[in-house]
Amino acid sequence: MANIIRPSEHSFDNLSEKGPETSTLLPRPTTSRESPPATLLSRLKPLLCILLVLVVTKHQLAPLTPSTAVSSLDLCPQYPALAPPPHAADANIDLIRSPAYLRRSVELLSGLVQIPTPSFDDNGPVTGPDRDLRWDQFHIFSAQLEKSFPLLHAKLEVTHVNEHGLLFTWPGTDDSLKPSMLIAHQDVVPVDPSTKDQWTFPPYSGHYDKHSNSVWGRGSVDCKDVLSGILEAVELLVEKNWTPRRTVVLAFGFDEESKGIDGAGQLFKEVKRRYGEDGIAFLLDEGGLGVSADFFGRPMALPGTGEKGYMDLTMTLHTPGGHSSIPPPHTGIGIMSSLIHNLESTEFEPRLSTTSPIFNLLQCAAAHGKLDQSLKSAVLDGSQKGKKGKKGRKRLASLYAAQGRESRYLVTTSQAVDVISGGIKVNALPETVTAVVNYRISVDESTQFVKDRLLKHVGRLAKLHNLDVEAFGSTWRNASSSSLIAKGGLLRLSTGTTEIAPAPNSPIDGPSWKVLAQSIRQTFKDKYPDLVVSPAMDTGNTDSSFYLRLTRNVYRFGPTDPSANERIHTVDEHVNMDDHLNGVVFYHELLRNADAADM
Repeated sequence: MANIIRPSEHSFDNLSEKGPETSTLLPRPTTSRESPPATLLSRLKPLLCILLVLVVTKHQLAPLTPSTAVSSLDLCPQYPALAPPPHAADANIDLIRSPAYLRRSVELLSGLVQIPTPSFDDNGPVTGPDRDLRWDQFHIFSAQLEKSFPLLHAKLEVTHVNEHGLLFTWPGTDDSLKPSMLIAHQDVVPVDPSTKDQWTFPPYSGHYDKHSNSVWGRGSVDCKDVLSGILEAVELLVEKNWTPRRTVVLAFGFDEESKGIDGAGQLFKEVKRRYGEDGIAFLLDEGGLGVSADFFGRPMALPGTGEKGYMDLTMTLHTPGGHSSIPPPHTGIGIMSSLIHNLESTEFEPRLSTTSPIFNLLQCAAAHGKLDQSLKSAVLDGSQKGKKGKKGRKRLASLYAAQGRESRYLVTTSQAVDVISGGIKVNALPETVTAVVNYRISVDESTQFVKDRLLKHVGRLAKLHNLDVEAFGSTWRNASSSSLIAKGGLLRLSTGTTEIAPAPNSPIDGPSWKVLAQSIRQTFKDKYPDLVVSPAMDTGNTDSSFYLRLTRNVYRFGPTDPSANERIHTVDEHVNMDDHLNGVVFYHELLRNADAADM
């Protein structure tokens, strides 16, 4: 990068908050109240001039803080707000901000929340004679969508993919342009029956509370807020007879909260069949960190430009049974407990590469916000090339990880033992013990890296307890006999179909990113005129992982306050309607700006 100011050339750590030390330049105090003789004054003039220069220099250097230096590196360029080409649809923006439209939007979103659409980890087939009847709720939901958004259903092509996947296509007038694509999901996480009485309003009431200006209920944030916002924007554009040059594709899966294979997995195949690999201009999904009024001391919008990988590891241990009155030194449960303790005792190392969304975020915070001096210094060093840059990023990763759990798992692979079972009777030795570990894999690591690390831990334990190991298609023998009783047991490791590699980091210097950033700033130009748009990343996963072969330009963003994320998947989920209406404006302007852009 140009204009890099290296610490050896400008050491900001050495700048004193009190200014340059000047005491040695001053004459010693005199005991007399009279002025010093003129000859003494003439001798002091050069020293006084030096003092004056130092004072002026101090005032000139004061603004040159590390933040200013980092800004000069152009680490986080900002683009101005962009209004779409003039059209009758311009009037929609004032409409969306009106009390009348608030009532309309509340009714639309509330109607969707009132239809329970949970997806479960044990959902069965979607179609066929053995179909799981719990999927039938989505027929009711799609009927509600058709009732709520009649104009777009009449104007757009609607295709049902794998029964409940919804694919809307708004053909553009120029077939040479790659389509814009917006996605969301129809399903929600189930409501724990034991928590129903803890909700302020019933979980599927879709209640609108005037005091909080919020719609309450399961899915109000994740993800019916996004789905309704997209459809509201398109409905308004159809009302105003806006016609896209660039085809618009909307895809809504129905099992994102379980596995995504039946919904987004099948929708991807259909979109790929139509447009081919790399056939989409850009794709936008839910996610990111929203829009914060104070993020590192500045209003910041934080679209996700990457996504962690995902893996569920199932560990199944088979050990000899028998009467509990004659136990071995360690039962199957004891051995599994030892393995779990060993895994949890050795956390993954924090990592940051130059392409990491979190490294890019910290660069933006250093350039435009208020960042701790030690972090600023590490950002500056980490932005350089070679060994110094590598050391700086390593230091930065450690410093940022130490800020708290939320920060740590943005730069580290997480592991959580979430399920365990074993034993059937108190006087019988357990013959089978199972534990399931959930991994969210750092964007700077891989699924294979995690597996290799696991095998090192498992290998030591297997030797200690004389276990054979079957893991990821390979077998390791630690006992000569094939008899389960003659050896300590058999440990199986598998990941099934749950492996998802970390998503490639999306471009932050191309036309798609520019259109996204300018549309965000256009949405918030009145509320946050100095809004900074920065790359970011959440710790979760989205349906976007299924669509990565359609385009490099995959982004994740919803213009809600980050506090809304604290209410996802838990009691009292609710969305503020100001946030929701900002979403309607954003999708409305994004589609129009993308339509006019050269992508």
